[in-house]
Amino acid sequence: MEWLLVGVLTALCLLLPTHNSTLDAWYYAACVRHSHELLLPHHLLHNIVGWLWVQALPNSVDTLMALKALNALAFGACLVVLRSLLRRVGGIGAPVAGWLLVVGSSFGMLRFATENETYILPLLLSLLASRSWWQAITEGGSKHWLLAGTWAVGAVLLHQIHAGWWLALLAGTVAANGSRKWQKTLLYALPALLVPLAYAAALPSWNLPFTPTAFWRFVFHDLYAGQAGAPPSGRTLLLTAVNLVRTFGQMHGSTLALLRRWPMLSGIGLLSAGLMALAGLKLWQAQRQAARHRASALNQAAQSGNGVAAKRLFGWVHAVALLLQVGCALWAEGNAEFMVMVPALLALLLVNRPAMPAALPWAGASLLLWNLAFGLVPAHLLQLTHAAALLTRVQQDPAAWWLLADPNLVLNQLHYHTGQPVGPPNVLPAPALLVKRPGQSPAQFRAWLAARRAAGQRVYTDALDGPGLLDRARITQGGPEAHRALLAGYHLARVDSLPSSFGPVYLTEIQ
Repeated sequence: MEWLLVGVLTALCLLLPTHNSTLDAWYYAACVRHSHELLLPHHLLHNIVGWLWVQALPNSVDTLMALKALNALAFGACLVVLRSLLRRVGGIGAPVAGWLLVVGSSFGMLRFATENETYILPLLLSLLASRSWWQAITEGGSKHWLLAGTWAVGAVLLHQIHAGWWLALLAGTVAANGSRKWQKTLLYALPALLVPLAYAAALPSWNLPFTPTAFWRFVFHDLYAGQAGAPPSGRTLLLTAVNLVRTFGQMHGSTLALLRRWPMLSGIGLLSAGLMALAGLKLWQAQRQAARHRASALNQAAQSGNGVAAKRLFGWVHAVALLLQVGCALWAEGNAEFMVMVPALLALLLVNRPAMPAALPWAGASLLLWNLAFGLVPAHLLQLTHAAALLTRVQQDPAAWWLLADPNLVLNQLHYHTGQPVGPPNVLPAPALLVKRPGQSPAQFRAWLAARRAAGQRVYTDALDGPGLLDRARITQGGPEAHRALLAGYHLARVDSLPSSFGPVYLTEIQ
């Protein structure tokens, strides 16, 4: 059953890649396709791995699709390693199949297994690190400590977010009982020397000198560029909570639009909700039954003290990893991408809970049904954005100015198709986003717009009318009303409609 689940879930990801890729997905694919910026600070070696993968395939294979397939295969490998870990930590009677179904059906896993993003490959290496670390604390042997550190460092080089997992394993290594503690710690930590060496070796690719300042700013490039981190706020807490739930089940402004387009989805949604309610009932019943037998369970635990101690230490370490990952996501404005490892970490933490097996099959079936119906299948079959039609219009009228709701998506697609890493200067953010750029203001924007109109240049925007789905961008950036306020006094003429599966997005000329 376990291997069947791994095979089916992996096949689903291979068969249902998204046809609505994100701006980051297009950018990474463009870098790999044209060998541009293969060493990016936040995930140093990820594009290198993708480039090697694409080089091994026939030239006729589309780069973006090939990279999505790589993530789908890495997703399957994650489930294989997780299966091995759950078997080792949970013992013979562990509900491994149930946990594989829950983790593999979680939206965070499925979403990035069907997209060209940077989160599945490092998760695979962190899981391998945890498996080697478990072998080290239960079997001993220098090679296991060294392997654990090597896998964990590899994960960090694929994405910096996994530094939290590396730190958690380091803390567990220091806290572990037994002889030669510091020798084991040294063996685990030794591969970490590869991190500064790799970043130093990458400096020339960015035309940076070998100086401490250049090195430091390169390692923390996204932080200095303002692309990571934000002070805590009510909005940050809200986004963190929403995205934590969304890590398991797809929730989006598109959900209601999908129900309007496909009313039959309401039946699937009700069935999924019923299965989840049944999982809750099964869990409650199992917990009541477990409470009656708690004394005998404690006696059994006391008879196998060494195994319990190892499991307790393993659980503590991965609880720390979970807290660090969620804390980092909170710091990054509730970034859902930084929570992709949460389902796997929860499985490792809860695998020995006696009440869980009764609920897992129902919860897993509910998640799979929901996330297929409202996540993978629509993303594969529907045109959720108007990006393709917009890209055509931009290319047809290169002399016009384009103030776009998602300019980087268009620019990255142009990069992918043309091989030109620097996009045209006439593609800019929509008005309310443009004025938030450093050194910009509403007065400067209006002066710029007046100059464009005085010169007889056409100015278009796609940010004023459309389906109006509630998503992260709308919450953080504001809706059409924020753009209209900056365009007061101008005539706004609809000149075209760009199709999407949720209704047209209107192209407006600012006159």
